[in-house]
Amino acid sequence: MEPTPGIEQATTWSRRGVLGLAGLGLAGAAGTAMAALLPETAPTDSTRDPDLLPGDAAHAWLRAVYETIWRGGAATPTNAARIYCAVSVAMYESVAPASGSLRSLSGQLTGLRPLPRAAAGRTDPVCVMAGALRTLTEHLFRPSPLEPPGAPNPGTFFVVPVFENQVRRRRAAGVPAGMVSTSIEHGVRLGRDLVAWVSTDGYEGTLRPYLPPPGESLWRPSPPNFGEPVGPYWSEVRPMVLARADEVAPVAHVPYSANEGSAFWDQANATYQTGLALTQAQRLTAMFWRDNPHTSGLPSGHWMQIVRQVCEQQGLSLTQSVEAYARTGIALHDAFLNCWTWKYRYNLIRPVDYVHEHIDPSWQSWVATPPFPEYTSGHSVASAAASAVLTDLLGEVTFSDANTITEWGTRSFDSFRAAAEEAAISRQYGGIHYPMAIEFGMDQGYAIAALVVNRLQTRI
Repeated sequence: MEPTPGIEQATTWSRRGVLGLAGLGLAGAAGTAMAALLPETAPTDSTRDPDLLPGDAAHAWLRAVYETIWRGGAATPTNAARIYCAVSVAMYESVAPASGSLRSLSGQLTGLRPLPRAAAGRTDPVCVMAGALRTLTEHLFRPSPLEPPGAPNPGTFFVVPVFENQVRRRRAAGVPAGMVSTSIEHGVRLGRDLVAWVSTDGYEGTLRPYLPPPGESLWRPSPPNFGEPVGPYWSEVRPMVLARADEVAPVAHVPYSANEGSAFWDQANATYQTGLALTQAQRLTAMFWRDNPHTSGLPSGHWMQIVRQVCEQQGLSLTQSVEAYARTGIALHDAFLNCWTWKYRYNLIRPVDYVHEHIDPSWQSWVATPPFPEYTSGHSVASAAASAVLTDLLGEVTFSDANTITEWGTRSFDSFRAAAEEAAISRQYGGIHYPMAIEFGMDQGYAIAALVVNRLQTRI
């Protein structure tokens, strides 16, 4: 089935970050999705060593969080990255004390104080993780202050069944009932401390109105959706390992000019000409990496799903899996933070508006332009950062990436970098970025990854 541009016009963006489920039909969607989240058979291995346990428990939680974000738990790319990061830190800190090879992230991530630790040999890491994530996700997916009173918590549909299933599986595997209870209780304490940390990250203060300033070169809400500005104050969110939200500065874009033949006009024309000559393969690439709200778990979720698939394909242990999630989640958090800081600082006009005003007023981009400034490309920054962190941890890995929308298929990549490069160029195919935003955005992402790799110590 060939995709059509019209599908983009139904996309709903919101600065609120968390949307209620009413009217979205999510109760039925949840029942269908849960079949993929919950394994049907119980394991027979009662080991509590995360170096020996498979990563299945962590993967089930990642799937549940992805589904919640997709079905209504986060409507912005920035808040989605924040949620995946918090969840990955919770998974990591639930497992690290039992591993013997992982060190705590306390003192390494900004504002994260020492977390509660259980007595050695007294807890099961899978049950600790269940208690911690049940507690943390209840906070992360609570209705936004901007939602109407009584709005449901979207995490209920996906998180609770995973919690119950994992506890049931550990009991069936032979973990003593007393240890299961002790582990859940410890996980709840851990989750509460993480809630206290997350709740002071500045997110709530970003949910205030924003009026885009006028100006010929400046961003304004673009057709076809003309959505509310997303993330204008995201620079106020606390970084994970960056010293400041703007620590990594991208190369400045070429000077704005409306003159035909100018360097800026050439940038816009390159995107315009690409759009006019799109091949079917390029259209499909744009859709594979589109990752819009309400049709996916958003761009950071795509990369977290890549982590899950690689861990499964490589048969990585629970210890190795939570380390990969944590390092990637932290990189994505700071990549989106840094990118959005510069997006609103440069506040640059999108290609569709420039092309309409100076090249071709009838042109339509293949992918609908999202409601935030152009420079730099979020896909490029985030994909470069995630790919470099994963390459540092796992090496040059060949893997398959199955899109959560089956219509867009499965793609194979020879490396994480190859996937990042395709994700980045997909935004030019979609018609929503200038080439410079992609090229310099990737450089920006690689620079962020270098800081994450150098500053984040996960191994003892």
